[in-house]
Amino acid sequence: MTDAPAMMTTDPLNETPRFTGPAQEIAPDVFIYPEFVNSYAVRTEAGLLLIDPGRRLAAPRVHAAIRFWSDLPVHTCVYTHGHLDHAFGLGPFLAAGDRPHIVAQENLPARFHRYRQTQGYNEIINQRQFGDDLIRFGVDQFDWPTLTFRDSLAQTIGGVEVRYQAEKGETDDHCYVWLPQKKYLFCGDLIIWRAPNCGNPQKVQRYPVEWADALERMAALDAKWLFPGHGPAVHGEDNVRRVLTETAQYLRHIIQQVLERLNAGQSHGEIIEAVTSDPELSRRPYLLELYDHPQFIVRNLLRRWGGWWNGIAADLLPAATGDQASEIAHLAGGVDALIRRGRELLGQGNSTMAAHLAEWASRAAPADRSAQEFKRDVYEFCVARTENLMAQGVYRYAMNEAQDALGESRRLRTGPRTL
Repeated sequence: MTDAPAMMTTDPLNETPRFTGPAQEIAPDVFIYPEFVNSYAVRTEAGLLLIDPGRRLAAPRVHAAIRFWSDLPVHTCVYTHGHLDHAFGLGPFLAAGDRPHIVAQENLPARFHRYRQTQGYNEIINQRQFGDDLIRFGVDQFDWPTLTFRDSLAQTIGGVEVRYQAEKGETDDHCYVWLPQKKYLFCGDLIIWRAPNCGNPQKVQRYPVEWADALERMAALDAKWLFPGHGPAVHGEDNVRRVLTETAQYLRHIIQQVLERLNAGQSHGEIIEAVTSDPELSRRPYLLELYDHPQFIVRNLLRRWGGWWNGIAADLLPAATGDQASEIAHLAGGVDALIRRGRELLGQGNSTMAAHLAEWASRAAPADRSAQEFKRDVYEFCVARTENLMAQGVYRYAMNEAQDALGESRRLRTGPRTL
């Protein structure tokens, strides 16, 4: 290849992360289709190894692009984990007659069963997270694994050794794919060209400690190519090792602070306020805190080690939030006083405190138009002032709740989907 593929970097320290690009051969016998998520095909003498067939909506495009590159049958498909953007796009290959082995870590079928049980909830949280009311969480048809493994699995496909290794990180059903002869490492969402997504406030437990362990184990492989679940591939042993080890260090920095403070008896609130990410690492192009947030990671660690109680006795068996809001409004001199003070704070740029007052006002008097207008304006301000996409989604949803109450049209997220 004379020109470097668009979705590949040999200089990750100075790379500009991107999540879409041309479908093309990105390394010898490796094809990438990058449309928010990366889908890969590896060419062997026995057929294709398909790694993460992608989203259901993009599946026809993935299929067409891979078939333009190669007409070899799909010998094996592997899901690095069971999220809908990675494991829901195999249908067009099956419809066209491919009958591949479908490989996954053994926890993945349980995920699919849980998705069926919680379809409505997952549809709601994905609409909220991505700011799109049109998102549908379709679970009417899964392409189930035909071969699962607990810890590891090795295959030889057309003379190419393929090793699958189970890990925990964003999910409990994650794995990476290692081709030792070629020094190709397909890591799924263990690398996403953002700070690790292990604190998502709306999703089930995630695994920062095991994630760091996995990154360090992958770094020891001395891979020459790193193919992530999102964002550009990385070429060069030193570059790959840097991305993996520094991502592990980013997590270790947060994990150690939480452990020290938890063991010292600090409350959840004290820990959340005090723990910070490494300021140098958080400026790396592959660790920007634009999707997940360090505080979310801290909260996930606390949920894992310390239960759900925040350490405030009144919150153990609390009064209903509406009753609390009514009492606060009474003490403040009425809902109008809350709104007045909240707008003062908002005018000063203190949207964090203004949002608390907006919640108290709108919960104390849900039918009060001024309270709902204030709530709308506060969260519109919050959406505009934060770059964190998860926070934007929650703030936009709260803004839209107020607009629903006011009879106004909802405002959906604009622009391409990205991390």
